[in-house]
Amino acid sequence: MSVEKIQSTITGAENIRWDLSDLYSGPDDPTIESHIEDSRKLSIVFSDRYKNRVIKLSDSELKTAYEELITIFNQMIEASQYANLLLSTSTNDDQAKGLQSKLDVAFSEISNNLVFFDLELGKLPNDKLQEFQSSIDLEKYLYIISRTCDLARYQLSEGEEKAITLKNITGKSAFKNLYGEVSSAFIYEFAINGEIKQYSGDELRALRYHPDTDVRKRAMETYFKKYEDNKIVFTSVFNSIIKDFNISKNQRGYTSSINVRNTENDLDDSVINTLIDVTTESYSLVQRYYKLKKKLLGLDELTLADIYAPLPEADKQFSWDEAKALVLDAFGSFDSDFYEKAKLMFDKNRIDAPAVKNKRGGAFCSSSTPKRNPFVLLNFTGKVRDVSTLAHELGHAIHSMYSKKQHIFTAHPILPLAETASVFSEMILTDLLLNTYDDDSLKISLLSTKLEDIFSTSHRQNMFTRFEVRAHDRIDKSLLSSTDMCTIYNEELKLMFGDSVTYTDEYQWEWSCIPHMIRVPFYVYSYNFANLLVLSLYQQYLEEKSAFIPKFKEFLSMGSSAKPTDIINLVDQDIHDPQFWQKSIVYIESMIDRLESLIG
Repeated sequence: MSVEKIQSTITGAENIRWDLSDLYSGPDDPTIESHIEDSRKLSIVFSDRYKNRVIKLSDSELKTAYEELITIFNQMIEASQYANLLLSTSTNDDQAKGLQSKLDVAFSEISNNLVFFDLELGKLPNDKLQEFQSSIDLEKYLYIISRTCDLARYQLSEGEEKAITLKNITGKSAFKNLYGEVSSAFIYEFAINGEIKQYSGDELRALRYHPDTDVRKRAMETYFKKYEDNKIVFTSVFNSIIKDFNISKNQRGYTSSINVRNTENDLDDSVINTLIDVTTESYSLVQRYYKLKKKLLGLDELTLADIYAPLPEADKQFSWDEAKALVLDAFGSFDSDFYEKAKLMFDKNRIDAPAVKNKRGGAFCSSSTPKRNPFVLLNFTGKVRDVSTLAHELGHAIHSMYSKKQHIFTAHPILPLAETASVFSEMILTDLLLNTYDDDSLKISLLSTKLEDIFSTSHRQNMFTRFEVRAHDRIDKSLLSSTDMCTIYNEELKLMFGDSVTYTDEYQWEWSCIPHMIRVPFYVYSYNFANLLVLSLYQQYLEEKSAFIPKFKEFLSMGSSAKPTDIINLVDQDIHDPQFWQKSIVYIESMIDRLESLIG
């Protein structure tokens, strides 16, 4: 389906659309229905074959059972990916919505047919679990078997799990869909130089990088006003999803809201608490930088609408071809295999680039099964950060390609490790740009851009995490009003930025436009985790050069096939050591020192 283009600047990305024919020929492709029916029938056969006898299976029988599960889920995951990709580029497409709804229902039915497997496997006796540790047949499945047994204590009865799966269709899943439909439909009327145009949310947010202070301020006032006007909907959505999350938390016996995500990530609470504490303690670096930026911009007052304001030397538009060349050059400077994997994404039309109406905002990399290469969605408007975003999402794609040796249950890394290759790729790009040019003013721009990216990816996400912790704690006891949400968010904003910025009223509504907090609660600390992890890894690469690359590739190839601490140990890092995280902060401080020396 064609969609009306609303991109305000011609970049050459207008016709860069992905080709989904690798999955299906179209939303009415009969193969989709065939895959749904095949998976449904196979799930019934699987249930008849294995129900009430999982813990009695031999190692070879358990291996066969996993292979059958992989076949069932491979087809459904590819079909679901296709529907999601269709909908992400045309959020008002009724045919895509219908397909997504059909797949949601089918997935719920199939999942219910199979829910017994993990419930029974979780009751595997310790002696049999120990016996399986030496099984060659189960080598690829040992970690997920152990994890299933570890997580069994948080599972409810089979009947309860089935009821929850079915109720989610009209429960939290419906609220998430409502949020996406309402927010993605926002079209903003906004005037620049007396000319009123229509903007998508992403295009309006891109005006934060506009050189005119008044445009930046009015753009953000306009953007947040839509969310304030819809506060009843968004407050209800946040309350409902967070309350549902905490009801589940309490029923299953987790110790805290964030412990749910930590447990799923197989990370100790102490590691994440240390990460949050170290990042919070370093907020002074954020404040130090933005006081420098105020000086660089020559402003009497720096508001939150100005924190991404371009320096005069950085106000450059990149064409799609320029962005593509820069990113490929950056990957090539690191490793030829990285270059080839990134190039494949362009050559095989697996990127959807333009910012258009009714397209999902932001950017993402979608990976489904190990036999399929990923797809990348962007909203490319030609800004320097869009170039960085391209490198970021292609980093995800490269990560996915390296983990192809895993099966569907272990190919996708846990959330905190899922950002490693993406952030590392951004740093490769920044380093290439810094080393290419001798112009101090350009280096100031590049350092400023990278510091802002770091603060956005680490400290800002840490602020979101702290907001989530407080909101979940409060909503667990009683629902919150929009005023309550705004108050908590304001307090966290002021803790992070201190006296380095001036606060305006519209930013108190920012909490309502952060979809990660409702789509995947506590997802956001993954960005901070990965960012600070990568700062250490990148420093290690600078010291070890080519010797580091094989270790890093092995790290990326692991997916989620081992405990996170074991995967990180492959590159000689210990995340339990607070000094590990502190080294990352020291690296950030060195960048600010370098920037100060250039400014004089």
